[in-house]
Amino acid sequence: MADETNIGEALDWDMGEASGDGAFQLLPAGIYAFGVDKFEKERFEGSAKMAPCPRAHLTLSVVGPDGTSGAVHERLMLNTKVLWRVARFFESLGFPKSEDGSVRVAWNEVEGKGGYLKLKVREYTKKDGSKGEANEVEEFLAPGDPRIAEAMAPQAPQQTAMPLPPQPAAPHQSWSV
Repeated sequence: MADETNIGEALDWDMGEASGDGAFQLLPAGIYAFGVDKFEKERFEGSAKMAPCPRAHLTLSVVGPDGTSGAVHERLMLNTKVLWRVARFFESLGFPKSEDGSVRVAWNEVEGKGGYLKLKVREYTKKDGSKGEANEVEEFLAPGDPRIAEAMAPQAPQQTAMPLPPQPAAPHQSWSV
C-alpha cells in the first residue's frame, strides 16, 4: 500500500550523493519470500468499521522465484477484529503455535526475520480520479504450506509436443487364397 502520510524529509544542497532506491515497483501477484526490514509503531485513529488501536507498520523486502524483488508496506492493526492476521504474520516468521492454536507475539524480534507471503495487485482510484495499482499482502503463509514449495520450485521450460516423423509405409503384401 502507498504510504500517504510520508511527506519526506528536507535534503541539504551539500548532500554529496543520491540513490534511486525506493522507487515504486509493482510486482505481479504470486508467492514471495519476504524479510522484515523495518517495524514501526503507529496509531490508527479508527473508522466506521474499526475502533482506534495501535498499528504495526512493516516494511518488507520481497523476492520472487524468478528474482523479481521490491518493497511492500504492510500495516497490521492490533484489534480483536483482525487478530487472526497478526497471528498469521508471526506464524509465517516461524513462531510456533501452542496447543490451543495461539502464537507468541514478539514485535521486538521481527526485524531481520522472514517467511513467505501471497501478494496481490489491488486497483484503486487516485485523488485525481485516475486508476492506480498497488501491491498488497493477501495472506502470510505458514512454514510448510504446500503452495510455497510449488511456487519456489524451478520452472521447467515449456516443451511443445513434437509431431512424430512420418512413418514409412509398410510394403504392400498380396494375399492369395
